[in-house]
Amino acid sequence: MMNKSPPKNLYRNLFLRGLGELLVMRSKDDALLLGNLVMEKGKLVFKDRGVLKDILPARVAPCWDIGIVGVVCDLQGNDWDSLTFLGADHCHILVDLSSTRRDLLRGIADRNDESAIVFKGSVYRGFQLLLDANLLPLVVPLPIDTDEGVTGLAVTDFRFASVSIDIVSKVNDLVRSSVERHLTLTVEDHEIGEDEFEQLFSTYLKKDD
Repeated sequence: MMNKSPPKNLYRNLFLRGLGELLVMRSKDDALLLGNLVMEKGKLVFKDRGVLKDILPARVAPCWDIGIVGVVCDLQGNDWDSLTFLGADHCHILVDLSSTRRDLLRGIADRNDESAIVFKGSVYRGFQLLLDANLLPLVVPLPIDTDEGVTGLAVTDFRFASVSIDIVSKVNDLVRSSVERHLTLTVEDHEIGEDEFEQLFSTYLKKDD
């Protein structure tokens, strides 16, 4: 697995912007951990979910290099309040993705035809885009620089791990749960026209006398 020293306070800064809501996979000694960062008594603590307790780190080694699909980072001044997901083309990934992998990410697109490889938006929308394409995004503690001038943490596709389908299913359920509870439908997301908006919400709108 590749290692790089993270910028000072990177984890704390990302945590203050919502990193604790996302699942993080990390290794410690010969153990593989999957869980969330939480704040206890002013210190960041990692809470393991126990899902990967019997998996050797070597089983997920590809997730740290060829499995990287983007970065979660903190970009200010955007239309979304959450952390940002940047696709692979915005990231300075040390390992070159294969042409096949790039074609796959390029072919995954949202309703605005923004492909996963160039995606820039809410981390929850970005993760949902990947989930809908049967990728399984997890954050890993690998700092990566971006074209946006900020450093983020790598997002990997857990399906590169050599694990049983039961483990994949459990991780998938956890990731989907963490994403879905933060996604809300807005007028812009659903592209509702003024007339349709009036029809749908007229009961709740105060009419002028």
